[in-house]
Amino acid sequence: MDGEISEIVFQDFFSIFTAEMKNPMGRKIRLWITGFFLLATLASLSLYFTAEKKTYSDQTIRLLADKLKANIIDFLEKNNESAAALRQDFSRLNIQKLSPEFLEKYALARLKNHPEMHGIVVFGPRFHFLFARDNATWATTYDTVLNDTLTNWVRVNNQLEVLGKWTDTYNYFIDEKSLDKTRKKLDEETLKTKPLWKVLLDKGATHKDFILSSYKIKLKDGTPVAFALVYELDRQKGTFLPVSELENPLVSFVTSFDKFTLPLSFSDSVSFKGKNSVAQQVNRLLDDWEKSPDQAEKSYLFLQNGKRYWMHVSVIPASLGLKAIAIATTEDALKNLQHFQVNLYGYAALLFGLLALLGILSFRKKQKPGLPHEVIPANEVEKIVSDGENEHTEFKSSLRWDYREQKVNPALETVILKTIAAFANAKGGRLLIGVDDDGNILGLDPDFNSLKKKDADGFELHLRRLINNQFGISFSTAHVQISFPEIKGKIICVLSVSPAHHPLYLKTRNKNGNETEKFYVRMGNASQEISSLREIHQYIKNRFG
Repeated sequence: MDGEISEIVFQDFFSIFTAEMKNPMGRKIRLWITGFFLLATLASLSLYFTAEKKTYSDQTIRLLADKLKANIIDFLEKNNESAAALRQDFSRLNIQKLSPEFLEKYALARLKNHPEMHGIVVFGPRFHFLFARDNATWATTYDTVLNDTLTNWVRVNNQLEVLGKWTDTYNYFIDEKSLDKTRKKLDEETLKTKPLWKVLLDKGATHKDFILSSYKIKLKDGTPVAFALVYELDRQKGTFLPVSELENPLVSFVTSFDKFTLPLSFSDSVSFKGKNSVAQQVNRLLDDWEKSPDQAEKSYLFLQNGKRYWMHVSVIPASLGLKAIAIATTEDALKNLQHFQVNLYGYAALLFGLLALLGILSFRKKQKPGLPHEVIPANEVEKIVSDGENEHTEFKSSLRWDYREQKVNPALETVILKTIAAFANAKGGRLLIGVDDDGNILGLDPDFNSLKKKDADGFELHLRRLINNQFGISFSTAHVQISFPEIKGKIICVLSVSPAHHPLYLKTRNKNGNETEKFYVRMGNASQEISSLREIHQYIKNRFG
């Protein structure tokens, strides 16, 4: 059953793709699409074989470093924009304005608009304040007494309503020593307009990793205040470098005062402890890079713990507060990444090749059981007419012209659709329009004259529209072929209908104008309705499985 469903889905897709076969514009578009897929196949194959021969670790680490650099610069620029906005807001305030209530409202609004940010810290002359995310709530502290080991916290919701209080005995960056060190560095001339970056690994009661950018400003009354924007490292890993691309890379931030090497793929820095020897080697190489006169971008290869490591140092614009960013990983990890990328080119070539093949096949008319590939020759049509109506053949005088009333009769169109449904629900067949029950050739001139476009093209457009509206485009294109042979100097229409893959119901209206569905099948030389639901169910079970 699953295979049959898959076949139906594919046939419907193919039918829609080829629905405009006779439309020159549609063919032209498909030609361009097919050509594009062919070119994409060739390009992917070329990249596959080229990359397979030329996969060097020094090139790969440099490409990764370039991507990391671009992401880091974007992150730093956004951080500077957030800091500039906070600096401007605070420059209009006096120290008396920085109450706990005001700071909480301000920090909440800022963090809601910046989901990438974890928290905001403000260091005043006689207080320290922090407001940070804590899952679905917020944790805040405002203290006028600094303590190296204790911090009093309050948990609040989005309305700043208090949900709980506690004291944390593991203070991680709000302490006298950290603040003094930060203030002294912020007083240096080089940090008047640039951020001071700091990395805190394995800190806090939950042992999370943070990065901070700190600034110093003066309030409206001249009071100096320091503030910091806090980012949780785990939330930024995907921003810096998608962790799926590389296994356990180490990333280093190089500032004018310090350098920080951190694991980018570990869930936290606890797992990083086994990598300390690698981090120490990375720091030694960064020392070497800082001592170089030009401090240009550079790649390093080193051996550590029996493994080969590659590292690349990228230079960051000085205005963003960092000197450089470095990425280091094992050569094995780079080779795995190279093989993955090479295989991607191969898979892309296969996919584009299949799509190109589908495009090529769409230019061929798909042959169905009981659906002739070629237009039926006139002499064969004459033989069909002479054989008369049977289980696979039906004659109709016209599509819509009523010979008795001598006018257009839309009810006759429903009769045509009923016959199509009956053939499709049975074994298929041919419907000849323009031939009466006795086999006399009447032609289609009365039908032509009743249409806006008075020829075979106008007739087919109208007939296709009826079939599409009643049974759908996929059925119309896959199961109905229309031709217009000329017999005895008169044009008739031959509809070749192949068996459908699912039951067709004819939608009609009863005497009260209500829409109803009817089920027709071909029995002998007539289209018969099955009205019993039990019989319809049994027929569908036997016919369609």
